[in-house]
Amino acid sequence: MTTYRAPVGEYQFLAGHVLAGEYNGITGADESAETLGSVLETLGRFVADRLLPLIGPSDREGCTVTADGVRAPAGYHGVYEAFVADGWGALHTAVEDGGQGLPLPFGFACDELLSAGSMSFALYASIRLGVYTVLKGIGSESLKATYLQKIGSGEWNGTMCLTEPQCGTDLSLLRTTAVASDDGTYRLSGTKIFITGGDHDLTRNIVHLVLARIQGAPAGLAGLGLFIVPKFHVGADGSLGERNGVTCPRVEDKLGIHASATAELLFDDARGWIVGAPGAGLAGMFSMMKLARIGTAFQAIGVAEIASQNAIAYALERIQGRDLVGGGKAPLPIAEHPNIRREIVRMRTLTSSARMLAFVTALVNEQTQAAAEPATRMRAQVVLPVLMSAAKAISSEIGVEVATAAMQTHGGHGYIKDTGIEVLLRDVQILPIYEGTNDVQSLDLALRRLDDGRHQAVDATLAWLREQIAELPAAGPHLDQVPGTLAVLDRIDGVVEQLKADLKGAPFAALQCAREFLWLVGHGVMATLWLRVLAALDGSELPIDTAAKHAQARFYFAYLLPDAELRIARLAAASDIEQALKTYPLNLNF
Repeated sequence: MTTYRAPVGEYQFLAGHVLAGEYNGITGADESAETLGSVLETLGRFVADRLLPLIGPSDREGCTVTADGVRAPAGYHGVYEAFVADGWGALHTAVEDGGQGLPLPFGFACDELLSAGSMSFALYASIRLGVYTVLKGIGSESLKATYLQKIGSGEWNGTMCLTEPQCGTDLSLLRTTAVASDDGTYRLSGTKIFITGGDHDLTRNIVHLVLARIQGAPAGLAGLGLFIVPKFHVGADGSLGERNGVTCPRVEDKLGIHASATAELLFDDARGWIVGAPGAGLAGMFSMMKLARIGTAFQAIGVAEIASQNAIAYALERIQGRDLVGGGKAPLPIAEHPNIRREIVRMRTLTSSARMLAFVTALVNEQTQAAAEPATRMRAQVVLPVLMSAAKAISSEIGVEVATAAMQTHGGHGYIKDTGIEVLLRDVQILPIYEGTNDVQSLDLALRRLDDGRHQAVDATLAWLREQIAELPAAGPHLDQVPGTLAVLDRIDGVVEQLKADLKGAPFAALQCAREFLWLVGHGVMATLWLRVLAALDGSELPIDTAAKHAQARFYFAYLLPDAELRIARLAAASDIEQALKTYPLNLNF
């Protein structure tokens, strides 16, 4: 991988202009858009200097299971030590826990840069923050005193232990048990799989956050508890003691993210401490999952950013073919061919669209707690699940799409290992799968967010988008695209009513089209954000190439937004699609 420049100006433009209202509402003067830019500029140099050289070697070496545990790839140890020593691990943890106290969107933006340098390394750096957040929110004072500062700084790492061999999304099948001891702790036994960073030697301790069924508790989800289970016991003075009953017999042999230890963990009478009240484990785990799902979107954007940057660099230097438009005889760079130029602009526009969608989701997540006005906090709580599902699913699919287009731009040179593009394409494939598959995100939107008995979250989201459009300036380059965007929102209104009816009378038809609905809602959000981009381009001294951004907006409305009509057409044909699916014989008689 030869080219990477951190998208500092993009984030300054979003924070300081496009989404300035949301951004300023959850930050103070010390966390200005310029501060965000400075943070990303510095981290970008760290990524370019320390992480990019390790992409090929760490992918080839992967993780190794030894008698003492899992060994991370050579080179990662020094980079991780520098990451912690430079304070990156504590960027947005609380000041009282030794952190810098910066807003969480800073951390998500940093996740993009780290993921551009190495998705595997980014996972070691970020997954622990969910453990920190859960402990900070519902942990006992004793647990906070023991773990928060170490986890928050990155000196110790953490994991989320949810999935089991027989149990992924359906947590009612969970079998790991927790038995209460006389000393107030619990003993956990069971097997967890697909645990990101489940075991490694980058930190001296790993703190597992484990979902388990409490012996003697009610059946079903009400009987689940959340437990802190450290790899090594921690003494009263903070020193590490003997190893707990947690072992890693193997790491998964995966398509991508080879340098990330995706582990199977065996809990054998392991000592654990309950987090929150018995039976409240699921709520605590979902708070961690929320951050992981938003983080997944930024991981995808990081891959899309570096993949598209390198595709452009290659297309500018690769001489191939003659001028089929102007009729020139001399060979020319492939970037001059219409189809390649289209793919370049498509990659960049998709990446920008995903970044806006993810960043506004991160800001709305902050609004749920930090917004000054109660009405703003309430609306954020209602629309966040819609934005979160859309950001996770759409950004991850955009990551795959952009990495694929980057490989196509490189041709055969992208398929071989020399350029590093094939590593990106293998790594990014996990993102539509983990932290709740994209189909799960789509079903959540259709089953829970149309009407949950208290809120109609999709309707609230559409109303919020219309408010944003109404607040745009009365003049500017956005005006030409306002009618089309409002028309899309109106079409979504009609689809919402259709889905509500189908969920009652034809649920099969409705649910098999849930993914189309998610993308349709996503287009409503992205189109509104592109209007805000166009309006912001009327400003002066902007930190971006305004000609490039104008072109991206034009391309989005002309080339990408028509995808909404395709989604609408599929939703309208839901009953015909249902019949095709039901009449197709499901057997192995190929």
